[in-house]
Amino acid sequence: MYVARIPNRKSKPTWLIRESKWDNGKVIKTTIANITKLPLPVILQIKELFKGGIVVKSIEDAFTLISSKPHGHVAVVLHMIKKLGIPKLLAPRDSRNRRLVLGMIAARVLHPSSKLATSTLLDRCSASSTLNEELALKGVDSDDLYEAMDWLIERKTDMEYRLAKRHLTEGGMVLYDLTSSYVEGKQNELAAFGYNRDRKRGKKQIVIGLMTDQEGCPVSVQIYKGNTSDPRMLSDQVTKLRETFGLQHVIMVGDRGILTHKGIQQELVPVGMDWISALRKETIASVVKQTKTVDLDKLDKQSLMEVQTDLFPQDRLIFCKNSVQKAMKQKRREEFLVKTEKALEQIVIATKRKTKPLKCETAIAIKVDKVLEKHKMKKYFHLEVKEGHLAYVRDKSAIERSAELDGVYAIRTSLKEVPPSNEAIVLDYKRLSAVESAFRTMKNISLKIRPIHHRRKKRVQAHVFLCMLAYYVEYHLRKELAPILFSEDDLEGKQAQRKDVVASASSSAQTKTKVRRKRNKDGDKVMSFASLMNELTGVIRIIGKPNINRDSIPEVVILHGLEGTRKRAFDLLGIKIQASSPKG
Repeated sequence: MYVARIPNRKSKPTWLIRESKWDNGKVIKTTIANITKLPLPVILQIKELFKGGIVVKSIEDAFTLISSKPHGHVAVVLHMIKKLGIPKLLAPRDSRNRRLVLGMIAARVLHPSSKLATSTLLDRCSASSTLNEELALKGVDSDDLYEAMDWLIERKTDMEYRLAKRHLTEGGMVLYDLTSSYVEGKQNELAAFGYNRDRKRGKKQIVIGLMTDQEGCPVSVQIYKGNTSDPRMLSDQVTKLRETFGLQHVIMVGDRGILTHKGIQQELVPVGMDWISALRKETIASVVKQTKTVDLDKLDKQSLMEVQTDLFPQDRLIFCKNSVQKAMKQKRREEFLVKTEKALEQIVIATKRKTKPLKCETAIAIKVDKVLEKHKMKKYFHLEVKEGHLAYVRDKSAIERSAELDGVYAIRTSLKEVPPSNEAIVLDYKRLSAVESAFRTMKNISLKIRPIHHRRKKRVQAHVFLCMLAYYVEYHLRKELAPILFSEDDLEGKQAQRKDVVASASSSAQTKTKVRRKRNKDGDKVMSFASLMNELTGVIRIIGKPNINRDSIPEVVILHGLEGTRKRAFDLLGIKIQASSPKG
């Protein structure tokens, strides 16, 4: 039997239940019932029944839901991990440890947290996304992650070598900078008190050195004990570049704390490496004092000039003056001077009060030192401290001497043969801001390397290396997703509108418009990287199993919510929009 539709010219079609059979070589059709008066959905269901289908009361009866989890953010990060070849960097063959490390890298980008919390995120029973399914991890606990970290750190040198081959070239530029990160607990093998860049009093720290290419793409990271001095680390980096990476000549760019005069002479000059660094403020003052050719007033008109000095006869010095920084420095100094005077005046009042006046000379001196140390103002005051007496006055000559160097900095380099222009040298030195941006991302913005709870040396190293690999993934994601982020996506426009290399960099007109309107030139909504990752969680992967013919029909996979900004992100990354079954 079957349902036949009989068309009528001037009225609705007729629906009949018919039966066909052969009789003497002819097909005889017999009408069993006229079902035209039934609602059309009912008629269509009857038609399906005669074809061998079944009728269910609701979609819930037709399917068994296997899983429904956020997938978009996972798909984006794992796509970039695969595109960058990180699985092959880790190991040539698939293994559980390799997949666990990939999971930790992805989790650090998506939801940075402790290893215990990460194991909960990756475990099959508590997974809040499709990351566990995509990597076929099944059950995961914190011990699994620690074992994978131990496996990873044994491969660190080989991975860094491969990254260096990918991003560094002979004669090219290498950026290097340092930061520190505080640790929790007292048993960390690398923790020590030192120059604390996190301003966490009473906390021990480790020191982290990051090496990148000239664009700020990370290549290598090294961890030192918290009290290691900056110059001491330069020798390690030269050895790594020459012996591990096989690069005999590069241009190293580092700040004045790393590329000191002693370090340059002992480590870089003997091996013929070029470098770009800067002078400390006291060294700049010495050059100005001893070199007659330095005209600081001239810098107000042309912002930079090359200087020859007997203090550095083999080097090239470029003096720069940023008028904006000069004004900010003078304003800040005046504010601190006023605050210091107010605090000192309170001490004067305390020495003259009628009830329990402050008399002890030592006690007065201690209070005065504390006030002056707060804003580093001691050099700007003449003081007279005696028993029950305090007098102070500004040292105008000291203030004037400091004001002469406000906004002034000096770049020092060995580059002379076929020399790049002074402007090019300044821009190359300013590339260090890319490493500083990497540290901000790793420590504060998204990857949250701090606080460090690990105790063993290798575990600390593995944790920091994981964060570097996560930043490597995020760095490339930010570049490709720049059109829908607040990030700069018109580098040529930015370069063209920059008239003075000494002045602070400014975004291109296109990017400024994008940030102001919160939409790009194509009308797409723009947002921060963190907001975009959160937005992508709206792409849900639904997996269901049909209740009919379960043995012959495979699982049904549906991506729900792939629209608008989410689809634009997939398009920018070149992710093919197709439903695929999970691996695990």
